[in-house]
Amino acid sequence: MAQQLTDAFKYKNWRAHLEQNGNSVKNVQPLYVHHAQKDGNVLYALLTIDADTTEGQKLNPICFLKGDAVSMLVVLIAEETNEKYVLLVRQRRICDGSFTYEHPAGMIDQDDPSPVEVAARELGEEAQLDVQPAELKPLFDKPLYSATSTSDEALYFFYLERRMPLADVQALQGKSTGEEDENEHTTLHVATFPEAHKRVSNIHGVMSHLLYLQKVGDYETIKTL
Repeated sequence: MAQQLTDAFKYKNWRAHLEQNGNSVKNVQPLYVHHAQKDGNVLYALLTIDADTTEGQKLNPICFLKGDAVSMLVVLIAEETNEKYVLLVRQRRICDGSFTYEHPAGMIDQDDPSPVEVAARELGEEAQLDVQPAELKPLFDKPLYSATSTSDEALYFFYLERRMPLADVQALQGKSTGEEDENEHTTLHVATFPEAHKRVSNIHGVMSHLLYLQKVGDYETIKTL
């Protein structure tokens, strides 16, 4: 059974933030709601909003409701050479059908215990890596919004470093991942840091690379980008 929009955790969370920020919400109407096939929960929705700010102004009347999510930069270090490789997810971009290379990511649901535990779980499902939450380190001390005004999505960024034999790193190349019943057709792509930096096609990916290299003091790799 499809979940009612007003019962969805992400809707309740978004609505609460609206009101906590002092806005007077008069009306919210869904233009489109998309549900997950496996459990019927709301994945995302396009909403029209009638709300006033404390200054007496109208808020932007459109919001793309997605909820909070996690993004993970996975750095695999070859034991034989110490060279760093980035694990990317290759899939088709929804808007134009082009291939895109991104870091593993996932949505935070109502019953999820914490963002870092979601990140560890998603790496198991999407990247086929057995990861403990304690292995993941934050890139930022707070979630960052993916858009300034048109979406509620806030992203928690983590990174993982793992040393492994080069053969094991290479074995991840081209593996199929994703949930077919949710129309997720993804494959893994292993790239050196400079190649990954060229291939990623979103601002979040580029930003994560630079912040990670700065955080670990790898200025030699920064010079190659």
